[in-house]
Amino acid sequence: RQIARRERRSVSEVGARMVEEWLRQDQFPYIEFRAFGGERQACIKGRLQVWQVIQVARSHSMDVSRTAAHLQLLPEQVEGAFQYCQAYAEEIDQALAENRVGFERLKQVFPQMERITVSLDGDAITETGA
Repeated sequence: RQIARRERRSVSEVGARMVEEWLRQDQFPYIEFRAFGGERQACIKGRLQVWQVIQVARSHSMDVSRTAAHLQLLPEQVEGAFQYCQAYAEEIDQALAENRVGFERLKQVFPQMERITVSLDGDAITETGA
């Protein structure tokens, strides 16, 4: 009841969400759910949100070993993120899209802001106006 009150949801809604999260955690042993800004997000246990792992993995051509090394994760954790992403692609794609929109909103407030991309060999590449 306290959780429902805090989240401004019914007890039934909170219960259904908890069951759904438990089922997903049971299916994907490296995944847990945590709250960020009032929203529940799939995360690698004790680490990053799954969408963040996928964002980094895309810059490494979805290579498990390179992604794991970059993020200092076990390859099994990265595989778990990949498997979760495959099962819930729409959820992860939405989180990635929201992250991109977040930059665009910040750019409107801080027009001088630039997005910096670091290449795999360590050279910084500045993308102005992006």
